[in-house]
Amino acid sequence: MTMHEQVMLDPVTLAHDVGSVLAAQAAQVDEDGAFPETSMRELKQSGLMGLLVPRDYGGFGASYATMSQVAQILSSGCLSTGMIWAMHCQQVATIIDHAPQALLDKVLPRIAYGEMFVASVTSEREKGGHLLSAYAPLRFEGDEVILERDAPVVTGGAYGDGYLITMRASEESPPSEVVLAFADRSQLDIEARSGWSPLGMRGTDSAGMTLQGRFPKDQLIDPPGGFEHVAVTTMIPVGHIAWASAWLGAAQGCYMQMVELLRDPKARKGFNLQSDLFATRLARIRLQLDTVSAYLQQTIQEYEQFCRSDESPSHRFNIHINNLKILASETLFAAIDDLLQLSGLRYGYLKNKQICVERTFRDLRAASLMYANDRLLIANGKLALMDREALFA
Repeated sequence: MTMHEQVMLDPVTLAHDVGSVLAAQAAQVDEDGAFPETSMRELKQSGLMGLLVPRDYGGFGASYATMSQVAQILSSGCLSTGMIWAMHCQQVATIIDHAPQALLDKVLPRIAYGEMFVASVTSEREKGGHLLSAYAPLRFEGDEVILERDAPVVTGGAYGDGYLITMRASEESPPSEVVLAFADRSQLDIEARSGWSPLGMRGTDSAGMTLQGRFPKDQLIDPPGGFEHVAVTTMIPVGHIAWASAWLGAAQGCYMQMVELLRDPKARKGFNLQSDLFATRLARIRLQLDTVSAYLQQTIQEYEQFCRSDESPSHRFNIHINNLKILASETLFAAIDDLLQLSGLRYGYLKNKQICVERTFRDLRAASLMYANDRLLIANGKLALMDREALFA
């Protein structure tokens, strides 16, 4: 089957097929702390790397609702791989919405046909993960851009085929004047600067690296409104929707494994299913998952409505998109913590083949640290004072 034939298939059906491969690889990926090369190869061959790419360029042209659904399916098999894919989608959406035509023509067909995983380079040692500033400046020689960049964390960076990189606009510019640069791997010299040995999300291989290279000016993404416009209209909302979807999928996967375990006559002997306390705890975990799912769906509808309009994001929308990330990261980790308590030592705290609570607990602990929730709460507190309508629905 050719790649073009594959992208004509239902992406959700493809996601279920690929998800089974991810699930089979997940335990070993976590154990080795290794980038999921087999799973990523499967994703590229499936055409799902081009899920958001318009059909004119060979992709699915899928909605953000479909992206969310696919992220949940993939992440229920392996959250590390699901998160790598989710962040790739964030970068692809940014390119689609804001890149100049020459760059679209150059990059999008390669993404659609499974030739390119786009990695994100936004962190710097001077600023951490603060998105709306950059310290490393671009330099220029004629029609070429010269880039030198150090980043302490780049998800899947060593395996990127292309990179979206935040840079200070020039040596004379302040850190607040940010430009987004696309660089093909062939245009860069890349050197690893640190290893990756974390508590969870071990397969993302989010190691530090330096990047140096030169490329044409038409690979800069600097639309009217600048990088802040790019971030507020695409990068942040798509990122938070994709992240929340991946986390929800992982938590849902664990919950369903637990339910299947309780339906197994042999496995359920260690649980008191007649206990009202047990039923109450299981119900509360389901409530936590459903709460995040409902808020996620509502936020996606709100964002897709915004995408169809010519309006700028409202304070209310920005509060909602930040709340999605905060709610998902905190509530889903709490749900898995509760599930671990309910599962007990054998099925929750210890590694086992029946249910991946232990791994998902470690993975989801990272969720609140990915662009720290405290930053988002500070932003929302300030936005709340400017939101004169203060509508809650």
